[in-house]
Amino acid sequence: MGKMSLIEEMPKKLGFGCMRLPIVDGKDDVIDYDRFSAMIDTYMNKGFCYFDTAYPYHGGESERVIGRVLREYPR
Repeated sequence: MGKMSLIEEMPKKLGFGCMRLPIVDGKDDVIDYDRFSAMIDTYMNKGFCYFDTAYPYHGGESERVIGRVLREYPR
């Protein structure tokens, strides 16, 4: 296996943090779904797949919205 093949096969390790997402009208618990979805599409299309979220982010909405966006992708 050549050096380039090994690098291409390695998983990409850049995580997508979901602590500060685009919001609507300055309301921290109202995430701009369309903008966030476009961000995830770009991230996933670049070959990344690690997400960091937690219940307290955006008043609990971060986990709900990331789940909604990721349901559109096959596992």
